[in-house]
Amino acid sequence: MSIASMEDSRHAEQRGAILQALRQDYVNKMTSVKALAGSLDLLGYSMTGEGMQFSLSLLADSGYIAIWRAEDLPGFRSDRINDVRRDVILFARLTPKGLLLIDAKIAADPNVRF
Repeated sequence: MSIASMEDSRHAEQRGAILQALRQDYVNKMTSVKALAGSLDLLGYSMTGEGMQFSLSLLADSGYIAIWRAEDLPGFRSDRINDVRRDVILFARLTPKGLLLIDAKIAADPNVRF
């Protein structure tokens, strides 16, 4: 197995862990990325901020999760000095499609591994 394929496998496992963690919080409207990162750390899937943002974007583009960026939240104003960039993902939620993927009710995705 090449290093590149091992990295791909690791990232697919991380994305699977993200979906599993969001499944645990499915009854809530949204989960903060900070809480999600803490859950993943406890499960042994520590991720960089950049890696988390990339994986969340990919999962959202695939329809498995919904995301909220700073600019999507009420009260965000670009003319204020903020600690957070407007495009940073702050919240996520598992979608029904993501739940179907976890439950193997739809075709497996090579970018996500459980």
